[in-house]
Amino acid sequence: MREHSYVSETPGVCGGYPVVRGTRIPVRILVNVYREAGDLAEILAMYPHLTAEQVQGALDYYAAEPARVDEDIARHAHALAELQGR
Repeated sequence: MREHSYVSETPGVCGGYPVVRGTRIPVRILVNVYREAGDLAEILAMYPHLTAEQVQGALDYYAAEPARVDEDIARHAHALAELQGR
């Protein structure tokens, strides 16, 4: 991963996938909420301890590194499907 101001990847934290730097909030969650709502305000209402810069930084990270976040999204979808017996 390239150095990023608002996103980090740390082994042992959220599976080593991208999170908002200094938190355990996965970038995949912010991406999914943004896809549904299409609005930063909705994300900020759900995560009031994040700044608009952090959220936008995470979305910008996704724009630059979609494969890494998409891998995490797919991994969670697969795990959910297994838990639901599909």
